Amino acid sequence: MKVDIRQITAEPRVFHLKESAEELDIAVEGAKFPYSIEADFTGTMSGDEIICQVDIRTEAEVECSRCLELFNLPIESRLQYVVQMLDPVPETTDDDDDFEIIPKAQAELDISQRVRESIILAIPIKPLCSDDCKGLCPMCGANLNEGLCGCVPDKSDERWDVLKKLFDNQID
Repeated sequence: MKVDIRQITAEPRVFHLKESAEELDIAVEGAKFPYSIEADFTGTMSGDEIICQVDIRTEAEVECSRCLELFNLPIESRLQYVVQMLDPVPETTDDDDDFEIIPKAQAELDISQRVRESIILAIPIKPLCSDDCKGLCPMCGANLNEGLCGCVPDKSDERWDVLKKLFDNQID
């Protein structure tokens, strides 16, 4: 995703960008991106700096960590950072996610890496299809969101069996 920075002025300028997950090289284990990634880049020139805001939208197809059903997870993310245009560009710069340095003569700003990282970080480690997902029955594996399975849960804890035997022996 590239933005022509020559078109950015002191007035905020919005660029509507759209690319596929393959074009952005987004690969997340357990997630597919069937829809395109949309980004609205807003840039404002302030001296030798560009104030950048990127609003990202897409959907990922992921598996619920409780019921194992596939569902579409909406992803919305916002990035804000500053790009400083310098000549010459320093050889070493601080590794700051909110700040970037580019040469003054550069005509395009590639935001692909930032968009890719933002999408990857927006996917939860254990995605849930809903907050009240009931998951799977631990005995038969039925999806409890579709109804009760009929299994009778074993409520005894075998760690207490020895104590239960002692209690039963005292009663006899």
